[in-house]
Amino acid sequence: MMQAKFDPKVFQLGFVALETADIERTKDHYLKTIGMAETARGDDGASYLSVGYNHHDLVLRPAKQKALLHLGYQLKPHISVADFTRQVRDLGLPATIKTDSQPGISELVEVEAPGANIFQFYSAAEAPAPGFAKSGVAPLRLGHVAVMSSDGDKLIRFYRDFLGFFPTDDIGKLAFFFTCNRDHHVVNILNVPESRVHHIAFQLRDNAHHAVAADALRAAGAKTLWGPSRHTAGHNLAGYHYDPDKVLVELYTEMDVFIPELGLHEPRPWHEYSPMKPRSWGLDELNAWGSEFAFNLAAG
Repeated sequence: MMQAKFDPKVFQLGFVALETADIERTKDHYLKTIGMAETARGDDGASYLSVGYNHHDLVLRPAKQKALLHLGYQLKPHISVADFTRQVRDLGLPATIKTDSQPGISELVEVEAPGANIFQFYSAAEAPAPGFAKSGVAPLRLGHVAVMSSDGDKLIRFYRDFLGFFPTDDIGKLAFFFTCNRDHHVVNILNVPESRVHHIAFQLRDNAHHAVAADALRAAGAKTLWGPSRHTAGHNLAGYHYDPDKVLVELYTEMDVFIPELGLHEPRPWHEYSPMKPRSWGLDELNAWGSEFAFNLAAG
């Protein structure tokens, strides 16, 4: 891969918003099994859930069927919502500034990106810090999201060329990894003839918590589908399960640390290559330990 300029307009994934056909059942999973806290409810019946510090990391809204509603990204401090909106409109994309449209965020701009992907960009959000859970999975933070898109090439260009994300890896020219900070990836785009969320990912406290998480899932009747095992792209230790809507949820530790100034990742003893630069992995290189996947990369 050619090294691209690393100058992202955002610095973190703020939240993922999902529609669910059974909000009470789905919310119960994230509250009791994952260990999140509800910080607010919307007039539309939406529930705003926090891992422990932010106002919300996950939004659940009742609907007739499950769907990815939108993704929220926090703008860098020197970029205002108004300036960002002008840049989006200059790109020819619809952009609507909203004030007090959801709890915890006073102003944001909603953007319709390629493939009918909806984004919400904001400068500041409340941080009521409801506290981290002491039971259940009890993750540290929302880490990344993977989306499937039938308009993947255009969505990739939006992330890379407009938002300034850095491409770090790809798997079989099917799954493409991008970052806006020092994590190996903040978003994973699967260029396939379908459009939906593939998985959302939460970082665990340490490697020992993989066992804690798996036990918590088992106690709640949620089966671990695959892992924990080590990926190749990103080298994170990861385990996967379905939430009640069959949205894939990843729990991970030890994500590769990206050094944008060098265009490579901090060396780790388990890396297959040194230096560990962005690379293309084969479809037969999904994980480093040879563990068999219990789900299809292209279908979830």
